[in-house]
Amino acid sequence: MPGITRISQVPDDGPSPINLHEFFKQVNDASLVNFRNQKRILSFQQYLDAFCMKPLLLGRNAPQYVFDVLKHFGTRKVNGVGGKFTRFILFDAPWDNGRGALEGQESIQLELARHIRRFALSGTCDKLVLLHGPNGSAKSTVMNLIFRALEHYSTLEEGALFRFNWIFTEKGENKGMGFTAKSDELPRETLAFIDETLVSCKLTSELREPPIFLVPVEHRARLFDEIISRNPNDPQIAERLRSPYLREGTLSMKNKQIFDAILTTYRGDWLKVIRHVQVERYFISKRYRTGASAIEPQQAVDAGARPTAYEGGVQLPVMLQGLQMMDLNGELIEASGGVVEYSDFLKRNLELNKYLLSTVERGEVSLPGVLAKLNLVMLGTCNEKQLSAFKMTPDFTSYKGRIELVRAGYLVEWRKERNIYKPFIDEIRETRHVAPHTADVAALWAVMSRLRKPEPGRYPSELATVIRRLTPLDKAKLYDDGTVPEGLSSEEKKLLRQNIPALRDEHRDSIADFEDFVCAAYEGRRGASAREMKSLLSDAASSGERKFLSPTGVFEAMQKLLRDKSVYDFLRLEPDEQYHDCEAFIESVRGEYFRWVSREVYDSMGLIAESEYDRQIEDYFKHVRAFVSGEKIQNPRTGIYEDPSNAIMEGVEQMMGLKETPKIYRSNLISRIAAYSLEHPSEKIDYHEVFSDIFDALAESFYKAQTRAFMSLARYVLVFGGDDQGLIPAPELPKIEGTLRVMRDKYHYNDESAKEAIAFVLLTVQPTMKELKK
Repeated sequence: MPGITRISQVPDDGPSPINLHEFFKQVNDASLVNFRNQKRILSFQQYLDAFCMKPLLLGRNAPQYVFDVLKHFGTRKVNGVGGKFTRFILFDAPWDNGRGALEGQESIQLELARHIRRFALSGTCDKLVLLHGPNGSAKSTVMNLIFRALEHYSTLEEGALFRFNWIFTEKGENKGMGFTAKSDELPRETLAFIDETLVSCKLTSELREPPIFLVPVEHRARLFDEIISRNPNDPQIAERLRSPYLREGTLSMKNKQIFDAILTTYRGDWLKVIRHVQVERYFISKRYRTGASAIEPQQAVDAGARPTAYEGGVQLPVMLQGLQMMDLNGELIEASGGVVEYSDFLKRNLELNKYLLSTVERGEVSLPGVLAKLNLVMLGTCNEKQLSAFKMTPDFTSYKGRIELVRAGYLVEWRKERNIYKPFIDEIRETRHVAPHTADVAALWAVMSRLRKPEPGRYPSELATVIRRLTPLDKAKLYDDGTVPEGLSSEEKKLLRQNIPALRDEHRDSIADFEDFVCAAYEGRRGASAREMKSLLSDAASSGERKFLSPTGVFEAMQKLLRDKSVYDFLRLEPDEQYHDCEAFIESVRGEYFRWVSREVYDSMGLIAESEYDRQIEDYFKHVRAFVSGEKIQNPRTGIYEDPSNAIMEGVEQMMGLKETPKIYRSNLISRIAAYSLEHPSEKIDYHEVFSDIFDALAESFYKAQTRAFMSLARYVLVFGGDDQGLIPAPELPKIEGTLRVMRDKYHYNDESAKEAIAFVLLTVQPTMKELKK
């Protein structure tokens, strides 16, 4: 390849020339191997052999294929609001190392899977599954992951999909056939592998119906019965091969015309007909509109038909000339064999969607001169406000029976919400430092903006009082990991945890008036979206007041956002006691941030050793367990078995501010341990997880005892490295340097963000100290 050699030439004193000839050879060799391994081209006999061996895989229609994609990746159990939920691993994007994964939203996954499973079992998709929710509630993410999963699965051996083409040649059908059968009963030749230079005409199948449809219906039934008889222990094969889709499925109108014309030319010789068949493997691709497409609201036509015209000046074969064949086109046709998405379905002129009333029910679309049978799954998305308006129109009655609605609200678990921001935060981190808890405060505030005030009257009297006192922060923490508010008795805590599912579902079917408009008012319907919060984080990062992004910057951006009530409709909601009060939420989140950061600061200063109250808690539970069971406990120093120590138990309970009878409280603690052990039989109990409320109360007591020492050292840290550093006593310098080192190495601050965090804690503690002095 002399031309390539010249391209790669470089001056003698430069790097060695790239051997492009070798590079091209490597690419070509890999391409040939990949083509053979994927079995990209088959003769009809090879396809039929494969079908007989794998009827479950090659006999799937679109709903069955999509359901198999869901099953392929499997499921796992995850924590959710009020218990364990099934999560489909597909939505973790495992084929792409989790890139673009869906956070939370297990209820959407389960509803989608339920509808697709029903379609798969019935063998037909007779409804449009419509995801509805506010803007930015992950509807597009769900759709994108389904398309990406389909694309990946179709590249696997078990996900192979096949269509067929018609091949014609006028240059000698006995040359370059590429296949010779050993039996006279089988095709002695095929045009499937003929050299492309010998092909005079190639006609494709736009609807991608399976090649098995080329076997006449009556003979197909006999073949299927034979396969069933050879697999007596596999009822799935019998069920699949007895389905109307495979038993009664027919060729599209165009392919039927071609089949009949060739059959007539060969005087009924079916073997000669299938010589013209080339079976081709195809791969689902949304980008190239193969088995996956999206219909945008601005489109006017979803499918169309036009007379077949072979391009390039080449005429159709003589046997086909005179046929009035129609080529099908449009997104609906391109999605055949896979999934079509109606994006923002209700933004579109309703007249353009009315064909769906018959298409969804019958599984076919009427086009000029042709009736196209569809084999696809229909999904769609729409905005909640548009759906509410649509429900008020007379047309909704007609559509209602042909649509399955799947709700997609905002997340109400703040740690899952935080994970949505992580990729965005990582991008910011490439250009500037991001302080710890930046995403935490944004996520917690966003979730609080989405919560609704519970109605105590819906609950038993013994719980109603607790529900009435539940603040938005309390509810956010309860939803996230089951943390109950402080100041409740053991029985109240237990009762509240048991009723988390009731709280979660309380507003599921609520409606409300908003700005003279009646709309759905479920929890997660309104509030700050993840999209809006990313914009807020971006604004905070671009602020010129600091060189890093931190919670303090986020709080400032929140205050700025509150002034734009005309832009954000959730800011126009009337406060309902403490709920919907986004300005008050900022102060609540500040308080929570103080709890997080003060622990880190105190630990960095060496004022509180986390291991110290870990040890104290473990001692406490050891004695409580012995107290409840009436056992003695071994003294670690003397080895003598003694009664549980009241001093140890009462010391911890005093620091916690216990308000109920110790005996009852201790008994309930042991019950919680037993419940945890039943749910996690092979795990050592994690006291931090099960008794986070106790750890919080104990830590709070430790911190208060060290407040004066903190204030003294904090003031020195803040002037360290500045003009007044000379005023710091020499003995304090190692403490300061140690504090900043721990905050850098253990908690991932830099010196500037560490000082800002320490200043925040100091400013919060000082008013408290003044109150204590009073």
